[in-house]
Amino acid sequence: MVTKKEKRIGEKSPVLYFILPAIILVAVILIFPLLFALGISFFNWDLIDESARGFIGFSNFVNIFKDKSFWNALFLQLGFIFIAIPIETVIGFFVAMLLNREFKGVKVIRSLLLLPVFVLPVLSGLTWRLMLQPEYGAISFLLTKIGVSQTTWLAKPTTAYAAVIIQDIWRMWPFMFMFLYSGLINIPPSLIEAADLDGAGFWDKVFKIILPLLKPTFTTAILLRLIDALRIFSEVFVMTEGGPGNATTLLSLYIYKQAFRYFNIGYASAMGIILTIISLTIAIFLVRKNMMMESA
Repeated sequence: MVTKKEKRIGEKSPVLYFILPAIILVAVILIFPLLFALGISFFNWDLIDESARGFIGFSNFVNIFKDKSFWNALFLQLGFIFIAIPIETVIGFFVAMLLNREFKGVKVIRSLLLLPVFVLPVLSGLTWRLMLQPEYGAISFLLTKIGVSQTTWLAKPTTAYAAVIIQDIWRMWPFMFMFLYSGLINIPPSLIEAADLDGAGFWDKVFKIILPLLKPTFTTAILLRLIDALRIFSEVFVMTEGGPGNATTLLSLYIYKQAFRYFNIGYASAMGIILTIISLTIAIFLVRKNMMMESA
């Protein structure tokens, strides 16, 4: 005779069998590399000279906070985030508002606007590098036609950094549009109609109805963009390789250089752990804020 305890175990076992492959996959792809990186961050782990490897405790983390290049890379990374993401959000929101109506060809337009998101980062970076080429680049050609003198855009610190940000805005604002449009279509039309009957203007409807209802959507979209922006690498590497000098050496590029140019794997791992902590801190803050807004 089957007992109640055995019956409960039998009912739960199939569930475990279904999720076990996912658990193993997450452990192999995410948890093990993270733990391995954490482990070697306490070592002087030279990629070439095995004899130079040795346990040094928290020295890598201490050296990071003394490293001016690290702080410069972090400053550039934060500047990139606080310039690109707000612009992408504003563009995505107003385009979503513009296309949140039915007219001929609107479905085709919505689909075409999403194309930049599906462009590979490497391809996007290479395309913008070619377009900004001073002699035969498309953007340089157009600028010279309106009177702007020919210049090497990616060879100057300020214009190179601006080009990296503009490239990201071009590629990722449709991502924000996609999220915010999905939130807009879920707002009950009756609320907008009631506001129209009360004589509310466009900006009144935006600030008093639409934006408050879209707060959870904004939080989720910004969270995903923040995490993605913190690990941006391919497009910047292809466009400038972090140059000129260190003008576009974002944190991910600086970690790459320490690991695969200077072979300081332990030091690079320590910076990777710090980057992970920053990402988790931001994610937890935004998720908690989102939960508080939903429960309010």
